[in-house]
Amino acid sequence: MNQNASRRFAAVALAAGMLLGTAACGSSSSSGKPSGNAADGVADGKPLDPNATVTISIDCAPGADQAAGKANYADDIALFKVKYPNVTINAKPYVGQCEVPAQQTAEYKAHDETGAFHAYFTDREQTLNSADAVDISGYVNDQTVPGYSSMLTSVKQNISADNKVYALPINYYSTGLVYNRDLFKQAGLDPDKPPTTWDELQADAKKIAALGNGVTGYEDYSGGNTGGWHFTSELYSLGGKMVNDDGTKAAFNSPQGKQVLQRLHDMRFTDQSIAAAPITQWADAFPPLATGKVGMFIGAPDVVKRLIEVLGANKDAFGVGAMPGASGPASSLGGGDLYYFKKGQTPNQIKAEIAWIDFEYLTPDQGQFNFARSKTLAGSSKDPVAISVPQPYFWSADSPQIQAITTSLKTNGNLPLSNYDPYVKNPTTSVNEPPAAQQLYKVLDSAMSGALTDPNANVDSLLSTAESQANKILANQ
Repeated sequence: MNQNASRRFAAVALAAGMLLGTAACGSSSSSGKPSGNAADGVADGKPLDPNATVTISIDCAPGADQAAGKANYADDIALFKVKYPNVTINAKPYVGQCEVPAQQTAEYKAHDETGAFHAYFTDREQTLNSADAVDISGYVNDQTVPGYSSMLTSVKQNISADNKVYALPINYYSTGLVYNRDLFKQAGLDPDKPPTTWDELQADAKKIAALGNGVTGYEDYSGGNTGGWHFTSELYSLGGKMVNDDGTKAAFNSPQGKQVLQRLHDMRFTDQSIAAAPITQWADAFPPLATGKVGMFIGAPDVVKRLIEVLGANKDAFGVGAMPGASGPASSLGGGDLYYFKKGQTPNQIKAEIAWIDFEYLTPDQGQFNFARSKTLAGSSKDPVAISVPQPYFWSADSPQIQAITTSLKTNGNLPLSNYDPYVKNPTTSVNEPPAAQQLYKVLDSAMSGALTDPNANVDSLLSTAESQANKILANQ
């Protein structure tokens, strides 16, 4: 949910190279209209001619709150122009959250996207329904995007529809349990053995909350579409489904769905291991995590990156475990970030955007995978830099890309990788997000809010109301 994990984790995985920097460029974008010049190329499946003259635009370039990423991004543009000297990149920066769902919807309605425009995996239906995304099937192959054929099936499913390719990925994740190892030690828990079941998590959260001093055992969302996103992740971990097999009816009003809400309600009002103040916005969850006031939180590993780099948290304090389940590590919600390409552009604009995205996000040892640069930055900058990657990438484990990334991390990583062994050594099946995900998440925000804020909440009623609303949404898909 991107960075959503995620859904909200619009940055990237736990690696300094995955800092989405912002260029020193302004927010202007290309017109997106073909020039009619024969020199603008054709969709021939070949890379961009290094001598081509073309201007492109792209959004989601990190802004003023990501100083290191901003510098890296500008540096990468300069390196890119060594090969493509006549390509001009107009990069539109963001501050805080790359994508706000309501804002994105407004951009789609106004057809106001940049040439290459960011979206989350969950946005596929909305993006394609906008009719603004172009089919790039004729542009992508192992020549234009090295390693394309080795991309994971789960990734390709999210960049394609109806056997056509519409996007390229820049981040891929699966959810797990982010936890504070220091609080585990203080509560008499083993920091190398985080809970792997929800019963264990509830018991551990109660022990952590007993430390007092404003410490809460577990933290969860109840708004901003993140409440529904977390509900989905927790539902999947118990073997539940959000929708039926053909995607026409809601399926979360189930024993698993009731278990999710009832447990959260009990943790909040019986155990008091969840804090009273509701967390309704994505960013609001992170300050208490960074300051050691929260023991556990469901999220992708890039949560730790944000805590260290943006909020200055202790890089040794956190661990990541597998997603808890009913009886052990369970299926986890997968997601990620990608770029679509706007219709109406010339072939060379699309080729140039693909070339830039491949350079910045999909090539080992450069762009977001330039861990050697990140190591140098970590040694010279007053700002913290986190270099470690305990999560899946876009490619199969035996691909040259993964092998190169792993080799670089062994040389350049600066985080305690053993802290993430419970996550890395217990891989779980990644489950894709449901259809109409953002709309369903918004509906389920209310159910999560009810469970976490109302001591007299009726779980059956909350789910029944959400089910009725979700069925109306799915009927219109």
